[in-house]
Amino acid sequence: MKSNRFNFTERALAALPVPTTGSAVYYDAGSMDGLCVIVTYGGTKTYYAYMKFQGVPRRVKIARVGQMKLIEARMKAHTLKERSLRGEDPSAERRDALKDMTLRQYYENIYVPQHSMVHKKPATVYDDNGLFRRNMKPFHNRQMRTISQLEVSQLHGSLKRKCGLYSANRTLGLLRHMYNKAYELGYPRRLENPAQYVKAFKEKSRDRFMSRAELARFFEALQYAEPRFRHYILLSLFLGQRRSNILALRWGDIDFENDIVRFVDTKNGDTVNTPMTDQAREILIQMYRTAGDNPWLFPSSTSKSGHIEEPKRAWNALLKRANIENLRIHDLRRTMGSYQAITGSSLHIIGQSLGHRSTAATQIYARLSCDPVRESMQRATNSMLGLLE
Repeated sequence: MKSNRFNFTERALAALPVPTTGSAVYYDAGSMDGLCVIVTYGGTKTYYAYMKFQGVPRRVKIARVGQMKLIEARMKAHTLKERSLRGEDPSAERRDALKDMTLRQYYENIYVPQHSMVHKKPATVYDDNGLFRRNMKPFHNRQMRTISQLEVSQLHGSLKRKCGLYSANRTLGLLRHMYNKAYELGYPRRLENPAQYVKAFKEKSRDRFMSRAELARFFEALQYAEPRFRHYILLSLFLGQRRSNILALRWGDIDFENDIVRFVDTKNGDTVNTPMTDQAREILIQMYRTAGDNPWLFPSSTSKSGHIEEPKRAWNALLKRANIENLRIHDLRRTMGSYQAITGSSLHIIGQSLGHRSTAATQIYARLSCDPVRESMQRATNSMLGLLE
């Protein structure tokens, strides 16, 4: 977390830059009471009072910048520090508020700005918002302390029937984590986490990839798709990377000299250097010729991120045209890996090309050069495209 110190003014706080990732904390040099402002990459600016209570560092939320004047924030920080010096817990007032808060109030005013927007990736925040909005609706206006384990269990089962077990489990996991973070922020520990002991449904690892017959129909249908969407789908297939990473590519991530595509913010937090196949390079060169000054490969004028987020409608239309069922965009990644295996590549090479690090076997081969990886991906790509001949 980036840290700076200067004399706060209303104008200076309004002009604070928004970080591209994570958050930044700024301390008020004009205050002796630990007043600070945290700015998240989502643009939220919030006053906090930083102090030690019984030797333990505390950062107590005061209010959003703009919702409280600077002079009032300084007075509040002073009051909180005085209270801590008298031996009074500065978080007590906040605990009382948390005790009677509804789930929606907690999620929107505390969990998202103080945790999600600070520690989670934008794609994860987007997915969380969808789960909360759709799946936790029965609990939105309920006080957190009134939600019971039985009700959570019943909702979990209902979501499995309506949305599937994966969505039900993701919702349960989010609710459990929301309560756990609330405890850290002062929610009374004597009040139980109603999601703590609800057992998640057993999940089966998805292994869906396109068969040879499906691939032939897929490539045929893709010819009629809008060019930018077609490029996105083909790059997802030929590079074997995750949907969010492909969509977030910038031209600065493309190294034509070394035939490398650099993914700098992957799910694992690593930077993954993925070799270009000949077909991927041809697509990228074609896109670059018409890119102009926009830094994104797949720009959008309507999304917050500046790039396309999730082309669900175009994807569903493509599957309908190709007469393919139960296929997700993420399955394109599995298709690349599967055809690498079909054409004789080792699991170590496959793991390297897909950026895996979850198994010890893959980690051992993490330093493999790009040449055997490129050869493996090239054989897989040629095999897939050969079905059209």
